[in-house]
Amino acid sequence: MNFQRKNKWVYENIVKGIDEEILLISKDYKIVWASQKSIDIYGPEIINKRCYYVTHGLDFPCQGPFDICPIYNVLATGKSSSATHIHSGIHDGSSQHHVLINVYPIRNGHDEITRFVHIAKDVTDNVIHRQMEEKMWQEIIQAIDRIYAELVDNQMKIEKSKTELEGRTAELERSSLELIKTQERLIRTEKLAAIGQLAAGVAHELRNPLGVIKNSAYYLKEEISKGGLIAKDPSISEFLDIIENEISLSAKIIRDLLNFSLTSKLVVKPYDINKIIKYALSVTKTPENIKVEMNLKPNLKKAMVDHYQIRQAFNNLILNACQSMEVGGRLTITSREDERFIEVEFKDTGCGIKEEDQKKIFDPLFTTKAKGIGLGLAVTHGIIERHEGQIKLKSEFGKGATFVVRLPMAEG
Repeated sequence: MNFQRKNKWVYENIVKGIDEEILLISKDYKIVWASQKSIDIYGPEIINKRCYYVTHGLDFPCQGPFDICPIYNVLATGKSSSATHIHSGIHDGSSQHHVLINVYPIRNGHDEITRFVHIAKDVTDNVIHRQMEEKMWQEIIQAIDRIYAELVDNQMKIEKSKTELEGRTAELERSSLELIKTQERLIRTEKLAAIGQLAAGVAHELRNPLGVIKNSAYYLKEEISKGGLIAKDPSISEFLDIIENEISLSAKIIRDLLNFSLTSKLVVKPYDINKIIKYALSVTKTPENIKVEMNLKPNLKKAMVDHYQIRQAFNNLILNACQSMEVGGRLTITSREDERFIEVEFKDTGCGIKEEDQKKIFDPLFTTKAKGIGLGLAVTHGIIERHEGQIKLKSEFGKGATFVVRLPMAEG
């Protein structure tokens, strides 16, 4: 193999081994030679066609500011030039792809530029990844900015003399906590979804046999009454009442399971929270030894809620308070406005919640009561979160508990 043939062999194998688009372009933008990679992308008919037509489908050279022609730069500066363009394979209608272009000048014996080597590398994945990163950071920055704005507003009301540096430090701490809480909410959501599927299956399996038991108990009670057995032995009636009560308790557990597993779409509109509180209280049976006091703010601004689901949440909180006051007590329900939120407070004088249990009180299937399966507060927490609201607990064991629900205020 002579020197010339050897050089040609080396040249051809080097070009074939480069997985990039390589074009040889004349000063009038015509493609005079193309690598196999380029032909595969743009088709075999690209020779003698102008590069801007082949890669962009244009009838004129690329123009700025984002698609400035690197060949124009080489002619202007006499040096190699780089640019990132969006190319498309016109011959087969393939999708657009981002390419990093490097253009190098080829000179003749008089140091005049006669042609250009155009090498393009597909960087679509890198560009998309960078765009996704930029979008993600923009969202993070927006979240941080929003938290910071709220922090500054609160800090000005509490202590106007605090410096901007102190405010920024506190804001960064809140941002970190917000990110941690967001991660905890995502983990909790995944757990709730799994438990919800299990709950739905269990509820459907138990509802039918429970209905059969209820009907059978009713039939037995009727027949025994007709036969006069209750008059002979009153304990029979007591046992039948126990069966009916336990069936009612089981039915409520099944309803809680279904409410937990089925999250219907919110139908949100401006609504008077005071009306929802009064209705929820009217349909919730409170024991005679529990006194209910209402401190509802008159002319309260409306909240953006699905009033059916919020009523269910309030029902659960009222029932939870009553169950914590087995020997009687007082339930105080208060409504008020707080900046952009409507707050509703449920304060009882019951047994309270231990400090180690307070972090788990909204977890599904966690309960400190003898009866129930621990879904009422989990359902309530889910409803409030879907409204983009908040529910907070303040409690001291043996001295009652206070649940504060914050719901977005309707604009205007």
